[in-house]
Amino acid sequence: MMSHRFESFRASHWSGFALIFLVALLLRIYAIGQESLWIDEIRTYWFSSSTWDRIWVDYPTLEVHPPLYFALQKIWISLLGTSEGAMRSLAVMFSLCALFLVYLTARLVTGEKGKWPAWTAATLFAIATQQIHYAQEVRFYAALTMAFALLIYGTVWFLKNPQNAVQPIWKVRRIGTIGAYGGLAIGSAFLMWFHSLGALYNLSFALIIFVWWITAHRASAIVLLNFIIVMGVAVAIYSPNLGNLFNTVFGMHEGGYWLKAPSFERLGELFAFTYGFDQPEQNKVDFGLTAIVVALGVIGTYGLWTRVRKDLTLALVIFAGMPFFLSASITYLLQPTLLDRTLLPMFAPWSVLVGASVLVKLPYRAVTVALIAVLGAYAIYAVDYYKDTRKEPWRDVVKYVEMNAKPDEPVFLMNNIVQIAFNYYLRNTHSELDLRPLPAPFPANSDVYSYPIGGHSEPAVTDARAKEAFDQAAGSQRIWMVARSSFRFEETDGYLENYYATHADCTMLAVPGNLGILVYRYDNPSIAQKYEKPSCGFEGDKFGYLPF
Repeated sequence: MMSHRFESFRASHWSGFALIFLVALLLRIYAIGQESLWIDEIRTYWFSSSTWDRIWVDYPTLEVHPPLYFALQKIWISLLGTSEGAMRSLAVMFSLCALFLVYLTARLVTGEKGKWPAWTAATLFAIATQQIHYAQEVRFYAALTMAFALLIYGTVWFLKNPQNAVQPIWKVRRIGTIGAYGGLAIGSAFLMWFHSLGALYNLSFALIIFVWWITAHRASAIVLLNFIIVMGVAVAIYSPNLGNLFNTVFGMHEGGYWLKAPSFERLGELFAFTYGFDQPEQNKVDFGLTAIVVALGVIGTYGLWTRVRKDLTLALVIFAGMPFFLSASITYLLQPTLLDRTLLPMFAPWSVLVGASVLVKLPYRAVTVALIAVLGAYAIYAVDYYKDTRKEPWRDVVKYVEMNAKPDEPVFLMNNIVQIAFNYYLRNTHSELDLRPLPAPFPANSDVYSYPIGGHSEPAVTDARAKEAFDQAAGSQRIWMVARSSFRFEETDGYLENYYATHADCTMLAVPGNLGILVYRYDNPSIAQKYEKPSCGFEGDKFGYLPF
């Protein structure tokens, strides 16, 4: 009996997917705790390790993102602990769920055409480095991708089974129909709970369902009522965060915002990230490989259009392209929102379109050759992915400062978010470092501050506050400062660094490969100015590198 079941499994499409799933799992857990947490991951840890009141009540007043993921992370931490790998494993779970849904969607769309389209789609999603990268982050982008994949699957299911939408929803008894309705409600709500830009993905869903309702159901009143009920459930699930959403939308311009509209070249890089390869800015070959992937996606679209169904093809194209178009339009017309990680979910429907390219027969096995080349490149990049440091090395920065700064030597943290990096990496030590976040400890929520990057936790540092902090510490033999992208938080760009470096003997040490993180050592500080020009800085190469 067992032998027969094994043979049946091996002969089914599930055997191939099981292998793909195993590869995806290994790629996502390998070296998962090797790199330090970067500052946004540590931000997730900080809120997730706080009280439930801070997550649900205080957090929405401090940050622009919804609090659900931090609540889930808090539960995860209580089960697995606070190590880098343990906290990142939650994102791994969401990424693997997204992979499963991508495969189910591909099977639903192309199942009768054989196993290879779905296997190809799943393989592409499994080994893409952008998916691996965000599956190894203590952030919500893998969860956002999973929610979108769930919404896509529910939509495709109804497009393939339109007769199941004509019965009043309260009379439905079939498990498949109930599951599809539930997938739509949960997927739509969770898109919003994991990121406010989930609204753009929901708009693509709304357009697809509207066209389908008009064409397949001739504007049926009962079908409309069914989907109004489903969306009502989604809104009910999300309703606790509606107030925070309105505050985020209407308060976006208060005090400025850190994200800028991308240049044309950067827009091309974001396109390549979304539909091709991870970091074309570092390797221009990726643009060529992305062109091949896009060609395969177009071929797959043609294959679905001519050999499967036009409505399914149109739905996948809208899911894969409309959020990018909307985000780009909003970015250039209203408020910059175009950021690589918020575009990550579109790779789910895109993988299905690329996988469908195997349905098309071209001369000289052109599709097969192109797929081998693309999947081979993805595989090489996936293996090579672990060789580079991609995150901010706060573990090493904190260790260096802890080993070199004495208890009586003040350590300024600029801006105050750097404090939580020290809190995390010193949490199991008895460090006596004199940490002084500027302008105030994180999170600094007060009407007296301005907030240049959104939210109300990281305020700007006025020139007066920067001078006051230095003058108060000038009696020490040595002062330290750890800065991260400090230019975003200074009232006058460069004032803090210039003032400190003209009032002390300054040594500036940069993080190799990441000049946004700097460690300054100020010897013999004085209230009186000692130098006409800063004694350290990038100008004139008056700086060194941290020894790691």
